[in-house]
Amino acid sequence: MNKKNRVDWEKELRKTEEIRMKGFRVSIFGFVVAILFIFGVSRINNSVLLYPFLIVIGCFLAATTVLVYTFKRKSVDSKKSRSEGNKESE
Repeated sequence: MNKKNRVDWEKELRKTEEIRMKGFRVSIFGFVVAILFIFGVSRINNSVLLYPFLIVIGCFLAATTVLVYTFKRKSVDSKKSRSEGNKESE
């Protein structure tokens, strides 16, 4: 007979959070590299304006921050509802 192992949801949630944070760090690293690249190009070639690029990157950074905050809040709310549901079922 096949016996299925029980899923450790706490472990799965921790792994999901670790993956999410790793993605966030990669995003931040990408933003820093882009800013450094644009800054370097503007220093080499004075005809390249720096401010429009910084405005665009700032908007992307703000949007990423809002998305991370929103998803984190949803994650916390869903954890609360799951924990409350587990308490009620006991």
